[in-house]
Amino acid sequence: MKIVVITSRYPSENKPYNHMFVHMRCLEMQQKNINVTVYVPSKTFDSYIYEGVKVQKMVTTEIIKLLDKQSVIYLHLLNIYPFSKDNGWPIYKHIMKCNLQTVMYVHGSEVQKYTARWYEFNYRISDILKWIKRDCFVIPKMKQFFRNQKNKYPFVFPSLWMKEDTERNLNLTISDYKIIPNGIDTSFFEFKNQVDKRFKIVTIRSLSNKVYDIEKTIEVLDNLPEKYTLDIYGEGIYKNKYQKLIASKKLENRVKIISRFLERSEMKKLFLNYGAFISTTRMDSQGVTMMEAASSGLLVVTTDNSSKKEFIQDAVNGILANSAEEIAAKIVAITSNKSRFEEIVVKGRKSIENIDISKTVKKEIELLEKTF
Repeated sequence: MKIVVITSRYPSENKPYNHMFVHMRCLEMQQKNINVTVYVPSKTFDSYIYEGVKVQKMVTTEIIKLLDKQSVIYLHLLNIYPFSKDNGWPIYKHIMKCNLQTVMYVHGSEVQKYTARWYEFNYRISDILKWIKRDCFVIPKMKQFFRNQKNKYPFVFPSLWMKEDTERNLNLTISDYKIIPNGIDTSFFEFKNQVDKRFKIVTIRSLSNKVYDIEKTIEVLDNLPEKYTLDIYGEGIYKNKYQKLIASKKLENRVKIISRFLERSEMKKLFLNYGAFISTTRMDSQGVTMMEAASSGLLVVTTDNSSKKEFIQDAVNGILANSAEEIAAKIVAITSNKSRFEEIVVKGRKSIENIDISKTVKKEIELLEKTF
């Protein structure tokens, strides 16, 4: 079986962060002796091999010429960019016209209306234009594709919440689907006993997206005793805003923003310095970084919304709560008891082993084989 993965971005030597979750799948598929080729819509041509995976970047009209009925097409975040050579819509149209065997893994952003993230709206002309482009141009096209594919080929979602959210955004019902979470490389993110560092908290986030609710993360620290500290790793346009919030609460000695992104190897080492990972969020289809932290032995702390209940059981394998005060109280309750902390992080690791990447990719391959 030949699998063609089409995605709008892919890691390279200079940009290792581009859709790493797609690359991890491709690596695992190749280890299972599956023939994988990656196509990336691009304004210019480029061909390279990244960690053994063959990647071809080219304009969409050239990608279309390479698609045939002998391959299973696997779509991951193929974005629609109007009037651009890297626009994914011609590929969607070609798939529908030629009835090509296609499975789509829905991550979230490709099917969510701009108005679904109202907290990002700043009442500027640029926001209005984004709203018009997304809700009036992109979403109707995605709805057309989903309707065309219904009852032909299955859709894959990382969580049931993501499936239901897709139905809400596109105003349709999806009956042929599979729930397969993004797999976690538990052999890479090894479990370590971090009980002696349980008062040190970390988060790794983009600071350009309000979905991560960094304000609440800072508020949590404001409700914790002095011995607790927080390091925020990330870059983005809201950094100065968060720095001002930290200063207004007089938390400069306990909360630090480290302006940088981290590669997987750096994250693995970084986790050894902390005992807890906090992931306040307004919406999340899964939470891969949080689960990599849980795999490494950190106590995961997250907001009780969207998909979180599908992965975290409060006070069993992590902490699930809503308000900053409630989150802080639960952190204190668990970290004040060494044996309870150790019990929960062990269960956290075991829960992540259930979605180890070898297991999730095996399920994906089985689904793709059935499609073929």
